[in-house]
Amino acid sequence: MLAGPLLGFLASYALFAAGNDPVMCKAAGVLVLMAWWWITESVNIFITSLMPVLLFPMLGIMDVKAVAPEYMKDVIFLYIGGFVLTFAIERWDLHKRISLNILLRFGNTPNRLLLGFSLSAYLISMWLNNTSTTLMMLPITLAVVDQLHGGDAKKRSGLSVALLLAITFASSIGGTATLIGTLPNMVMKDFYDKNFPDATPLSFTRWFLMALPMSLCMLAALYFILRFLFLRNSDHIRPDLSMCRTNLQELGRMGFEEKVIGWVFGFAVLLWFTIDDKTIGNLHIPGWKNLFPDPTFVNESYVAVVIACILLFFPSKNKRGENIVTWEEVKKIPIGIIFLFGGGFALAKGVVVSGLDKWIAGNMTALKDLPSWILIFILCLSTTLFSEFASNTATVNVFMVIMVPVVQILQLPPMLILFPITMAASYSFMLPVGTPPNTIVFGTEKVTARQMMRAGFWLDVAGAIIITGYMVLIGGGR
Repeated sequence: MLAGPLLGFLASYALFAAGNDPVMCKAAGVLVLMAWWWITESVNIFITSLMPVLLFPMLGIMDVKAVAPEYMKDVIFLYIGGFVLTFAIERWDLHKRISLNILLRFGNTPNRLLLGFSLSAYLISMWLNNTSTTLMMLPITLAVVDQLHGGDAKKRSGLSVALLLAITFASSIGGTATLIGTLPNMVMKDFYDKNFPDATPLSFTRWFLMALPMSLCMLAALYFILRFLFLRNSDHIRPDLSMCRTNLQELGRMGFEEKVIGWVFGFAVLLWFTIDDKTIGNLHIPGWKNLFPDPTFVNESYVAVVIACILLFFPSKNKRGENIVTWEEVKKIPIGIIFLFGGGFALAKGVVVSGLDKWIAGNMTALKDLPSWILIFILCLSTTLFSEFASNTATVNVFMVIMVPVVQILQLPPMLILFPITMAASYSFMLPVGTPPNTIVFGTEKVTARQMMRAGFWLDVAGAIIITGYMVLIGGGR
């Protein structure tokens, strides 16, 4: 905890001794302090996120009236609306019905089961956060694992390890496919829209079209890596899926609330995809936001709020006097995540106001001469390594603060740099503490740290290679 302020002071003093502006030096000190605390988590990451409010006025960088609005940007309502949709799906067990149906349709051979579990977690985490997806999939997975172990919790088979790691890693991979799938995506959207207003907007559709192919490649890499590491001698295993059938039967027929949520969910996806104008060949399809007096007044965050309000107002049929989502569910939204969002945005604002952004960019001019594939690969490895020790949202905050001014001043293509960083932050699989899903599955004591690190290492490497190759392919890298 003390090392953070010490390192911040040393960084600030070193810059000041080199003759730099005092305000810039102080901003650099805050950046180093927050990055250190976010990496080590010696101070709670959400408390660390409040440091700009505490330190910027004290150090003369920004006044509190300028800092405070950074903690309630429009993208935060995209996050809030996504959480309300998540709570609705979880409250009425729609996610269980979807996953159980997928698993039962894939059969019970080891390879098909691995594919079924991976695909279930991947598809669900496109719309639910990775922690919720893992918690939802874990009981189903453990039921299959326990059947493999014959009730002996100390036994470990290659298939059981593969299935547990599949739901863990696929939950993180699936979240990268959609704009609302994981928090770093929304952080990048805010940085991108704010700093590159003249570039093509980062809409829900654009993100999906860019991220889906990459995430599918990662899902394929996950399947083949886990299959190679853990399923080479498991063809004789035939797990009993009767528990899954029993669970599906207990859910009964699809209820009124589940149908409403399904329709509302489909409506949300439709609105997100059609908000902007689309041109397909000679066909031009105007976006629905043009129906508003000022189309710039609405965006993806507005859709999230609309969907949340529908679910909060829509009456339940099976629970009289209640709506599909109640305020009790809304109160579960973790306020710490909002602080984490805001802390990154406020830190970025302080870096710009102090002029630190220009200093960082000026000292990274050599990046412009690097071949783009080398630059992207280095950034991916650096981001993934950083994210192994810090939360992926904190990682993206730090890297966006550093790289956005570099992209602006060196006139690099913003998506070619910022998009890989964001994806790589979610592709950290090695350590049990790397992501909440990793921690959850490791806590079952059915996966060892060595097994997780072994699979995670190869998946980390595969992630850096896939991201680099994909970006060079679609981005015209030199």
